[in-house]
Amino acid sequence: MSPAAAATARRTLRAVVIGPGARRALGDGFDGTIELVFGRGGYVRCGERWVLLAPARSPVGPLSVLVAGLVRGDLVPGAGAAVSEGALVAGSLRIELAGARVPPPLRAGGEPAVGWDDALAAALGAVAPAPDALVPGLGALAASDLEAAVAQLAGRGEGLTPAGDDVLAGFAGWRWARGAPIALPAQRCAPLGRGYLRCAERGELPSPVAVLLSAIRAGDAPAAARRAGRLTEWGASSGAALLWGMAAGAAEAARGQTREPPAAACYCSLPGAVVSPSTVRGSPPPTTICTRCGVGCSGLGMRTSSTPLSSAAVTAPA
Repeated sequence: MSPAAAATARRTLRAVVIGPGARRALGDGFDGTIELVFGRGGYVRCGERWVLLAPARSPVGPLSVLVAGLVRGDLVPGAGAAVSEGALVAGSLRIELAGARVPPPLRAGGEPAVGWDDALAAALGAVAPAPDALVPGLGALAASDLEAAVAQLAGRGEGLTPAGDDVLAGFAGWRWARGAPIALPAQRCAPLGRGYLRCAERGELPSPVAVLLSAIRAGDAPAAARRAGRLTEWGASSGAALLWGMAAGAAEAARGQTREPPAAACYCSLPGAVVSPSTVRGSPPPTTICTRCGVGCSGLGMRTSSTPLSSAAVTAPA
């Protein structure tokens, strides 16, 4: 964007919060376009750098810039977006960046509190289970087969951030929190999904997910269930997919502390989970039921159903 174009900005607004990934993105040389608009917000892009502009009361993510006074119609797809003299000029807006709060990343390291496994189970019980298409990749994450996991998850799903990319970000966020950060190959991720994954590898997660992870690691099951129920604040499915990835990260850590993992276990791998033989009526072949998260399994890390199984649907084998 030329200086002359920047000078045509008609309204000046103020950023109140800048996510750490957005702060990095809006460094020297940011000169791109408004890529996508929805509601009062939208994404601006400069090459591999993405920034989400959103109203001031929105949940904050690592790529977010929360802007006071942003209204519908302020952002126009295709308009220029560039940093000039300490401000982001996006179309007709000049958004002052100085003084905005930058949320800190997750705390890294340390063992989770007693009861963290119950808190994780409570959180998983508050969201839909992972779809069948993601289960093999989740199992690979839990088994530390990262190459296979990325091959099966990266870019899988619809939307700007496919569910598979969100799963990888949740896994990376859990690894950061337990003091074992990881960098995953992300070439097959969607461009925006790759941006969020790189943030998660630094311990930077959307605020609804970050507070949930903290509740889980604190062993606070009621808070974990409540916060999991609010994950839809961060997209219809992205929040749940991030939780599925965190559960896979917890499973990987739990299996790493066990010499001989059970021969048949749910991908949740919660300590104390016992997979008991059972038969699901009308759904041969025989399956097993995880006693912790209550879903059907058929061997290590494999769900046979995309919905929880009620006790009424299960009979003991003959």
